[in-house]
Amino acid sequence: MSKEKIDLLVRKITAAKSILIFGHKNPDGDSLASVLGLRHLIADNFGKTADIIYDGNLPISYDFLPGRMDFVYAEKLPDKKYDLVIISDTGSFVQLDSMQQKFFDSATNTIKIDHHKTMDLLADVDIVDTDASSVCEIIYEIAHAAKWKINADAATCLYSGIYTDAQGFSFIDDSKPLLIAAALVDLGAKPRSISEGLKVATRGDIMAQAEVLADAEFFYNGQLAVASIPKALYKNLDSGETEIVLFLRRIRGVECIAILKEAHPEEIRVSLRSGKISVREIAESFGGGGHDLSAGMKIFANLPKAKKIIVESFKGIL
Repeated sequence: MSKEKIDLLVRKITAAKSILIFGHKNPDGDSLASVLGLRHLIADNFGKTADIIYDGNLPISYDFLPGRMDFVYAEKLPDKKYDLVIISDTGSFVQLDSMQQKFFDSATNTIKIDHHKTMDLLADVDIVDTDASSVCEIIYEIAHAAKWKINADAATCLYSGIYTDAQGFSFIDDSKPLLIAAALVDLGAKPRSISEGLKVATRGDIMAQAEVLADAEFFYNGQLAVASIPKALYKNLDSGETEIVLFLRRIRGVECIAILKEAHPEEIRVSLRSGKISVREIAESFGGGGHDLSAGMKIFANLPKAKKIIVESFKGIL
């Protein structure tokens, strides 16, 4: 990333009297941790307390993150115009709810920090590194380059985001995330307690996962695994689809995974995962986006019809 963009980010934070930070709706570990990590860094280095919001579900497995209880549900935050809105881990407007987009659109200045290849959401300052393992990795590099102090709370958040987005470092092929993680441990992150915190789940979550996995279907000679989550189970699935993906990925022969979530009637949220084959183009064809091996979108249909559409979309690919 360029020194010019980092300097511009510093100037905008310095000038701002009001700051709002948020990530994509239904946030994962990197989204939550990057928002919290950046908030700690701004507080410690600029003496400013940023507001933080979310939309969707906050899994209890992230309750251990320092500052987690300071999140405010987007709809409950008083409507106001911020001097600076910083959006994290979000490459597309599809990943935002209406209130988040309203705050973004009305802000005097906007900054985006992201690592997705899909980039239809543009800010005044875009700091994007598509080669980064996570946004938390990018934020560490910003802090390091700007010579910011990184306290133990910020280190814990940034380590957690790198760890979760790299699936326990199993999704990386280079040493950079490991070296950054080691530096964060030296700064106060505790890998054992972070790992234990991430394992926490509700009984309802585990039971819902078991039911979804039992009903999973397989296509194209077992290369495509499709798991459907009806609304009745969706509300109990505290951890989202992360654990379901990990279990399906372990099945021999599975190359791609599609998780269909019935968030609302006639609105299915789809998460696509792959080990080798790019699924980003499929997501983009439905107005979504993401990474080559991890992408998402919406299909406006009922669950059975959406499943047929998804299976058909892999024809010629698998």
